[in-house]
Amino acid sequence: MNVQKYSHNQISMSEDADGKGYLKSKVWWFGIVLMVFGEIGNFSAYGFAPASLVAPLGTTTVIANAIIAVVFLGEKIRAQDLFGISMAVVGAFLLVTFSSKEGSEPTAKQLVSYLKQWSFILYLLLEILLFCGLLYLQNRYRLENVFIYLLLVALLGSVTVICAKGVSSMINLTFAGMNQMDHALPYIMFILMVVTAVAQVRFLNIAMKHHDATVVVPTNFVFFTISAILSGIMFYREFYGLSFLVIFMFCFGCFLSFVGVYSITSQRHIVDDVDKTSQSHKDIMAGFLSTSTSKLFRVQPISPTSSGSQAGKSSSETIPLKAK
Repeated sequence: MNVQKYSHNQISMSEDADGKGYLKSKVWWFGIVLMVFGEIGNFSAYGFAPASLVAPLGTTTVIANAIIAVVFLGEKIRAQDLFGISMAVVGAFLLVTFSSKEGSEPTAKQLVSYLKQWSFILYLLLEILLFCGLLYLQNRYRLENVFIYLLLVALLGSVTVICAKGVSSMINLTFAGMNQMDHALPYIMFILMVVTAVAQVRFLNIAMKHHDATVVVPTNFVFFTISAILSGIMFYREFYGLSFLVIFMFCFGCFLSFVGVYSITSQRHIVDDVDKTSQSHKDIMAGFLSTSTSKLFRVQPISPTSSGSQAGKSSSETIPLKAK
C-alpha cells in the first residue's frame, strides 16, 4: 500500500492528476502485484487455521507500514501515533490469544448448512444495509472520511474472508482425496471472493489517495481484523462453547484496538495545519528579511567621470547608514 501511496504522491505533483491517473502508473501496478502475492499467502493460511486467528496475525504490518511511510514517503509520525499503534498491536494480540485455536476444513455440504443459519442470514442482511447506507452517504455528500472508506473495505472483507476460507478448505480437502469440486459452491464462493477483493482495492486506494498511510494502514488493520473475527463467529461458529473469560478478553482486545485507532487519527489535521501555517510564516519572514537586507546594502554604480565629491555624495545617499 505504501508503494501505491508513493504513486499517488507522484501523480498529484504531475500534470496528469485526474481522478484515475494512477491506473496509468507502473509503480501503482507494482504495488498491486505485491498486494496480490501477500493475499495469496493469506488465502493459503485460511485453509489451515480459523479465520479469527489468521486475520490478526498481520499485526507486524502496522508497525512496518508506519516506518516505511515515514522513511520513504516523508509522512510525519507523532508520539501519539506510536501509542495508538502500540494499543492496536496489544489489542490484536489479545484477539489472537483468546480466539479459537481449533482449525477446521468444512466440506461443501457443511458450508451449505452454515449458509442456512438464521444468525448468519441476519448478520449478512445487516452488513448489506450498512454497506448500502455508507455508500449512499459517500456518493450523496461527497464525503472523504477515512472511516467511511475503510468500513466499506471491512464489510466487503468479511465476505472475502468467508469465501476465502471456504474455497481454501475445499481445495485442501480435494488434494487430500475428498473431491469437493463436483459441487457448485466452491466456484460461486471463488467468484464472490474475487469480486469483493477487487472492490476492496478500489475503496482502499481512494482512502490512500486522500489520507496518510500512517492513518489508513492501522485503521484498516483494526477494522478488517474485527470484521474477519465476526465472520468466523457468525458463519464458522469459531467461538461456540468458549468461556466468559475468553469472550471478555476478546472484547477487551477490541476496545484496545479502538483506542489505538482514535489515538492515531485524532487531531492529525490540526497538526498538519499548524505545520503549514508555521512554514508559511517562515517563508514570509525569510522573504521580508531578504528584501530589507538587499535594500539596505544596495550600492548604485559610480560613473568613472564623476568627481570624488560627487561619488562620495552619491555613495552617502545610496547607503543610508549614519554613524553615531
